[in-house]
Amino acid sequence: MEVILVLVLVVVISGISLPYFAGSFRGTQLRTASRTISRMAKYARSMAIMREETLMVVLNHETMEVFLGGTPSVATNSADGELDQEVLKRLGYVEGENEASSTGGIEKEIHRFLPDGLNVKDFEKDWTEEDDAYEDLHRVRFFANGQCDWFTLELEDEKGMAVKLENDPVSGKIFSEFTQ
Repeated sequence: MEVILVLVLVVVISGISLPYFAGSFRGTQLRTASRTISRMAKYARSMAIMREETLMVVLNHETMEVFLGGTPSVATNSADGELDQEVLKRLGYVEGENEASSTGGIEKEIHRFLPDGLNVKDFEKDWTEEDDAYEDLHRVRFFANGQCDWFTLELEDEKGMAVKLENDPVSGKIFSEFTQ
């Protein structure tokens, strides 16, 4: 009898407290995506300064993949002066996977997929001619002096919640704000 009474009490307490805990799980996908993009941008800035070269963080809004990379390397191999095989692959002269069109001409170093159920609601930046060639990719450049392109990115989940990410182009810091 006591066991049944204890089970009833546990069920009642669980039923009362469950809605309070469910509220804390709201927006976890947005927080995860925001954290992923912020960390990727911070890493890109650090690596651009350390390597003294321009790096790009790219978001493919169709696959929700974020990746970091540099512009393709020099077309000739310094050891023998012949064309590099990777360049020939990208140009279509050699059989192989042509990844340049899906990555916007960027050599991928690191890539992460954002959580399922998110989509890009809005993306703003100062567009360049280079960006017009890759309309399905959102590209942000990080320069060797520590600066980067200005951008604002708004991600939305299936429930209508959104997070707005905006960066400071001088410091590279990304600020996030949740919106309804």
